[in-house]
Amino acid sequence: MKDQRQEPYVYEGEYERRFFEWAGLTVVEAGEGRARVQLDVQPHHRGGGGTEAINGGIGAYMFDGVLGTAVRSTWDERVVGQVTMTLNIQYLRPLLADETVTAYGEVTHRGRQSAFVRGEIYDREGRVAMAATGLFHLFRR
Repeated sequence: MKDQRQEPYVYEGEYERRFFEWAGLTVVEAGEGRARVQLDVQPHHRGGGGTEAINGGIGAYMFDGVLGTAVRSTWDERVVGQVTMTLNIQYLRPLLADETVTAYGEVTHRGRQSAFVRGEIYDREGRVAMAATGLFHLFRR
């Protein structure tokens, strides 16, 4: 996804803000069923398999956030909440990174009560290091 200057993302509430900030994540963009999240890499994020790679659990947390944000961007006035039902992750290569890691997510199908999403996390070379698919349940009024 091409970098573009955009207005800062406005979190929907205190819980959402804490979910991202606690882990060092920033929502870079969100809208129309797509989202991009960036991780400010810290020493405690490293240690995957005894290497300097970003730990796979951090990648899983990023996916839950970026895929959930992509789904959240499709809500209409009748949707009041959502939960992750499934999150399937493929670890393709060690996630090597210097200062930042970028994750991308998009809704592939949105129904009345569910949304299917896919996402990717890129290493410092711009290669896909992790891929994921997920299913989110939507709560309606």
